[in-house]
Amino acid sequence: MHTKNWLEWRYATKKFDVSKELAAADLEYILETGNLAATSYGLQPFQIVVVTDAAKKEVLMGKAYNQGHVGGNAALFVLAARTDVDAAYIAEYTSRIETTRGLPAGSVDGYKDMMVGHLTSLTEADRLVWAQKQAYIALGTMMVAAAEKGVDNSPMEGFDSNAFDEVLGLKALNLHATVLLAVGYRSPEDATQAYKKVRKDLKDIVVQM
Repeated sequence: MHTKNWLEWRYATKKFDVSKELAAADLEYILETGNLAATSYGLQPFQIVVVTDAAKKEVLMGKAYNQGHVGGNAALFVLAARTDVDAAYIAEYTSRIETTRGLPAGSVDGYKDMMVGHLTSLTEADRLVWAQKQAYIALGTMMVAAAEKGVDNSPMEGFDSNAFDEVLGLKALNLHATVLLAVGYRSPEDATQAYKKVRKDLKDIVVQM
């Protein structure tokens, strides 16, 4: 099937079959696509926290208004924005560019200075919002990748991000929980899978100029 067919197939799964495990290769594939997702400047200002421990997911479910699919899934991805994107973080990235592409040291200093100038001019709050936007790009990429593997998934914003930070120890890692993606396989008991997908007609959402 093509990407469009998989997007027609997927839906925001509300109840997963917890008896079905996610193959390690499929988990790796979804994570690799998140790593390959486009980000501003290529800086990847987020990390993907993978939670598979049942007890930990149960605790997190309590911090997400007891939504069952937060606790009952094959894996819960917590996309967490970085809170430490500074000159040192950017310098590490440009050094990696030079190493990966076989460039002389200092050859991308102009690019580095431009990024530093832009991002350090933002307030801490605005820089966090910028990082969170990049995490959402990865979220969309991972949702499509999961569907292409026949893996059901459900993105979620309904959770206490500060409580997630505390449970997962994210603050010490300079991370802030931003959005969730639960993955697994739909339960036959999930009535949501029978709902017809409701979308606008293409002509009503596309503006031709």
